[in-house]
Amino acid sequence: LKPFWRNSSEPLLWRLHVQPAARALGMAAAVAPLTLHCHNILAHAWVDLVGDGGQKFFDGVEPRLLEPRGRWAKAFGAALACTPSVICFQEVGLAEGRALWASELAREYLVLGLVENAQTSGSEPNGVCTLLRRGAMEPKYEHHALQLRGTTAASVVRCRRLGDTSDILVVNCHLDWGSEGEAQAAELQLWIDEECRKNQAAVIWCGDFNVGPEAPLLQALVAVGYSDTFGFKPEWASYCGACGKPHRLDYVLYKRPARVAPQDAARADFLGMSPDGHVSLGRHSLLGGFRDISDILEQVGSDHAPMQASFQF
Repeated sequence: LKPFWRNSSEPLLWRLHVQPAARALGMAAAVAPLTLHCHNILAHAWVDLVGDGGQKFFDGVEPRLLEPRGRWAKAFGAALACTPSVICFQEVGLAEGRALWASELAREYLVLGLVENAQTSGSEPNGVCTLLRRGAMEPKYEHHALQLRGTTAASVVRCRRLGDTSDILVVNCHLDWGSEGEAQAAELQLWIDEECRKNQAAVIWCGDFNVGPEAPLLQALVAVGYSDTFGFKPEWASYCGACGKPHRLDYVLYKRPARVAPQDAARADFLGMSPDGHVSLGRHSLLGGFRDISDILEQVGSDHAPMQASFQF
């Protein structure tokens, strides 16, 4: 018998009898939706930028909330608990990378490696990291490490769901503020367009865009066919600075033929619906579900909220 993954959602009976019979009859087996988890996990390189454990910048925040091992346990544990097909982390430094490889995530996921920013003012190299779930995604993939305008890292992975023949382009980015971030987004958009011209693929583009929903950067992407899974709702805040109020900086964009899969959320987890009444916002997407910096650090170990969504193609 062919081995199967112990955490597979497919019943053993299906794998041993129904699935082979369906293939023999020429029937296409259903392919599960792709679930993506996206989270800026707040690199310790930024918390400890001046060597004080973050106490100057995060004035008034309890030191225990800034302790890196506790924060990593929350962020990695949250991602592992919701079993997504793909994980996109931003603000991954060398310290986070070591912790990631030592965590249970490394057993369950192919860790595609840290794509470092070519330039950083952080206390150690840092960037973005993408993970593919073993047994849910094909082990064969193409990983492109980009340096946007020669400074800021982006990870682009051409991959497929297990048993599928359609390519998916997963784009994981952390853009800079202001006009530089706009230029980086424009460069990345051109790269994605060229990659899709060479070989067609559905596109999911996620990460920390460092702009609000009304920004020209996002409006330009809407004009060329991108949508936000969570409808660009500003009240679904994704970030809270040390001294500020919660607001939205993070997005999960997609472009057809990708489409958001309907999600059922248990009543206890339910936080709201997207503007089109389609996407349930549950506990795995903490958008708008925190009061201040201490609250979000307590819940997820970062100043950014995780986002999760499922897609069909």
